[in-house]
Formats: sequence, structure tokens, C-alpha cells
Amino acid sequence: MDPIAGEVKLGPGWAAFAEPEHYLHYAAILCAATLSGAIIAYHPVHRGRPLMLEDLEQRKTLIIYSVVGALIAIICSVNPSMAFVIFGIGGLLRFRTDVGASKHTGHTIMGALIGLCWGLGLELVAVFATGFFWVMVYVLELSSVVELNVGGVAVAQMAKAAEAYRVAIEQAGARLTAQRKNFKKPQMSFVMRLPRGCTVEDVARRVAEIPEELRGTPDWPE
Repeated sequence: MDPIAGEVKLGPGWAAFAEPEHYLHYAAILCAATLSGAIIAYHPVHRGRPLMLEDLEQRKTLIIYSVVGALIAIICSVNPSMAFVIFGIGGLLRFRTDVGASKHTGHTIMGALIGLCWGLGLELVAVFATGFFWVMVYVLELSSVVELNVGGVAVAQMAKAAEAYRVAIEQAGARLTAQRKNFKKPQMSFVMRLPRGCTVEDVARRVAEIPEELRGTPDWPE
């Protein structure tokens, strides 16, 4: 609230749709934020390293929060006092709402920010952000990433078992991104991308065909 006028400062409203220069301005901001987040997420230092599930999800989170930050800046440039409101909303969603992983928190905050845009007279920003974020989520989630943990395999058989699981996973149509063997438990972990048309059930059926002496007890974490 403005302490003098007692009113919230609003944006240009629907009139912004008649000014083409705003289109390029907001599109450039959202694209630049996404590119910056992607540059950090896909840092060359990770090249050649096996990426576990948390590493792949962290990439998505970095990109999402880069766009969240850009949208916050746009809102605060219209009404600086909204910074306190956004801070409160972020804390409430993160610590008082069960939204799961950090990536999902980013989705939820983005939805709240788009709602703020509509309420603050930033209709053009709301439309741009909605369409842009819809496309971004579609691209980031085009292939799902799942993890398979396998226990109960004899240590002496783990190398052969790991190769058998790799072949089964690839035959099911999934792409293996990382695998890890823990000889202390013993346990093996496989992280894979599932393209459209390939499901966990498809992989599970292939895994069930592995010879019994190499097949352990599968566990698919949520």
C-alpha cells in the first residue's frame, strides 16, 4: 500500500497490449533469464560425470528459479513494496505448504507471481509469463527421470548384474544417465530418462527377465 494514497500502485493494464515494444521487452527478459539459468545448470564442469537424480532435478530448479527471479524484478519495478509481499508468499509456500521438491516450490511460486501480475495491472506480463512458463515446463519435463535401486545382489556378481540391468534398461527404450554400485550394503542405483512412450512398467518388465542369479530386489523411489 502507498502510505499516502492508501492504494496499490498498478501497472499499465490492458493498454500495454497496444504497445509492441513491451512485447519484445518482456520476451527478452524471460528468455535471457532462462538462458542464464541454463548456462549455470549445464556448467561444463559436470561434463562426463555421471548425473544422479538429484543432479538432474537441480538443473530444472536452477532454470525455473532464474525465471522466477526475473518475474519478481518486473513486479517490483512497478511496485517496490510488493517485494515484502513476495517474500512472505515464498516463505509461506516453502515452509507451510506441502509442495514436495524445490522444483515444485518454484512452480507454485510462479503461479502465485502470475496471479500477482493480474492483480497489479500487469496483464501483458501475466499472459507472457503463463505462455512462456507453460512451454518451459513442457520442454523440461519432456522426458521424465527415474531412479531404480537394486539390492540383494551378491558382491561377486555385482559387475555382471550391473551390465545386465544396463542392457535391460536400454532395451526397454530408456536412456541410462548414471549408475552407482555400493559394495557395503550391497546395492546398485540406476538413473534413467524415460522418453515419451516409455514407462516404468516397460523397464520393470525387462528387468524381470534378467537371469535370477543376477536379478536383485528392485525399489523404485517416489
